[in-house]
Amino acid sequence: MEFVDHLPQEEYSAGVLAAALYIVSGVRGMERGTLSEQRDEDGNEVLSNMELVRLALPRRVFTLSQVKYAADRIIWLYENRHLIGGLKFVEEPEMLRFFFGKLTTTSEWPAELVAKFKADFGDSL
Repeated sequence: MEFVDHLPQEEYSAGVLAAALYIVSGVRGMERGTLSEQRDEDGNEVLSNMELVRLALPRRVFTLSQVKYAADRIIWLYENRHLIGGLKFVEEPEMLRFFFGKLTTTSEWPAELVAKFKADFGDSL
């Protein structure tokens, strides 16, 4: 919640961070937060106590350079976190919504994030 503190929790902070990290690095994280919760019986959003993104790094699989690459992209993303926007459901099943549901962005933030990334790194990658 602190990484993207400009976003309301209802726009799925951890899910947004996992998506943004994938866009700028190809590193996949797993959201553990409000997006993984079900709505209550009245259809209200149940806000999680924490919004987390889990990155699993098996120690015998990744090289130090790969870990440094991931850290570099996370730092870049933190420095440009103001470009990250929210997510909202366009299809939300009653069960396992985080698995079967479909989300869209609340703005054009992915394109803006990519444009900033290209401005900073060019075609060097």
